[in-house]
Amino acid sequence: MLFFPFRVDLNFNRIPLLTILICVVCLFTYISQEASFDEMQKASKEYCQKDHERMFWLVIEKVYGERDVEACSSIFYHIHSYKNPDQRINELVEQADKFNSRSEVSSRIIIRGMLEEKYREFRLGGVAKDLTTELMYEPHSYNLKNMITAAFAHGSWDHLLGNLFFFFAFAASIEMILGMLRYALIFASLAIGTHLSYSLAMVNINDALPTLGLSGVVMGMIGVFVYLMPKINIRCFLWFFIIFRIVKVPAWVLAAWYVSWDIYALYVSEDQSAINFIAHVSGATIGFGLGLIFLVERKEEIEKEIRLHQQAEELRLEEEE
Repeated sequence: MLFFPFRVDLNFNRIPLLTILICVVCLFTYISQEASFDEMQKASKEYCQKDHERMFWLVIEKVYGERDVEACSSIFYHIHSYKNPDQRINELVEQADKFNSRSEVSSRIIIRGMLEEKYREFRLGGVAKDLTTELMYEPHSYNLKNMITAAFAHGSWDHLLGNLFFFFAFAASIEMILGMLRYALIFASLAIGTHLSYSLAMVNINDALPTLGLSGVVMGMIGVFVYLMPKINIRCFLWFFIIFRIVKVPAWVLAAWYVSWDIYALYVSEDQSAINFIAHVSGATIGFGLGLIFLVERKEEIEKEIRLHQQAEELRLEEEE
């Protein structure tokens, strides 16, 4: 059973400008990521189509298992897309097959020397670094800038559009209720807090994957929303096998549903896929905590505003009858 929120049962006369801007930045960022990927793919293929010596192609075969342009292009693309190309070269050398006529140590020296020489030559061609790699967050880096930039970068169109759908459903209301300044501070706090949580969770895991995407912030916005307006209904598309309809779900119920599934996936499910469930759970927790610490007075004001709105709506309906 899946819930897809699309509208909060509140009427606003303002436009969520900052939320719209964030969505637009995410869209343009991903388009730039795609362009950067295509440029690197093209550059690596063009380099591999040049006239290289026989030993070069032998090294490509030992590293990749095949001796052709596609294998070569894949190797140089992945070396260049790494934050630390030397580390990637070392990894390729370690997994490469040895030459039949050479010892393992001698084979590694030859392969490393060839890859380092050819990568220097490739890099001198002025190929830009992969934008996705530049934006994503490495958990062991504790890089504050990338904690922010990673929130705007995504791994696919599905990843991007799914995040923006949920983000706009909740974040637009938060912006209109709190104003742009507090909203911006909450956004930055969630981006930093979720990535820091991921770093702390991965502190003893050497091969922890880098992360990117807006989902941690999305869950944080849901946490803030539930703190401020737990009983407000969210209009959702409900999809359950062949049943598809629009339903109204209280915010706290919807949040509990999402967080429960994320906790289940984090601690029980064997299929972790490429989803950062740590960012999801920490985002919801941080968002609710920000509300609890900084927005107590605003919560009381919102409750009064909602009661007045409900009374006015009831009065309007009575007059119409």
